[in-house]
Amino acid sequence: MTDQHLDSDRFPAVARGEASWTPAESAHLDGCAECRLEWKLVGAAGTLAGPGSAGIDAPRVAAAVLRRLISEPARPKRQWSRRAGLVLALGAAAVLAIAVLLPRQGPPLVPAAAAITVLHELDDLTPAELEAVLETIPPPAEEALHVEAAPLGELSVPDLERMLRAME
Repeated sequence: MTDQHLDSDRFPAVARGEASWTPAESAHLDGCAECRLEWKLVGAAGTLAGPGSAGIDAPRVAAAVLRRLISEPARPKRQWSRRAGLVLALGAAAVLAIAVLLPRQGPPLVPAAAAITVLHELDDLTPAELEAVLETIPPPAEEALHVEAAPLGELSVPDLERMLRAME
């Protein structure tokens, strides 16, 4: 097999039977996939003009094709191909999988002793004002009284007030 391909101008003549392949050209066709494909294409095109197509009125067919092209508007070109959509879907699935499967890093846990801070703004308040501020601070979750489960008689005044504020 050489780097040279067969002369494309000879293909139609050989297909019509007006010429024939030389032994060197036949050997090249056996070894060259590109020339073999071109030869099959020319051979297929030769069958279009064969005896089966003798009854086709070419001007009438051409006029019908033109009428159809004029009457039917061109379909808008799709901006996304199926392959692009598939790649986009796979990328989104990969991002979702990474977000779900990777362990999340929450805020660092702070020891209870370090969480206590001094609020200097409360220094000048009276004991009654401090009690009012203390009532607005919710208790820790483990100490919180679940109002929904407790009987109404067991609720204290601050619990009732907190429940009313939550309902508003």
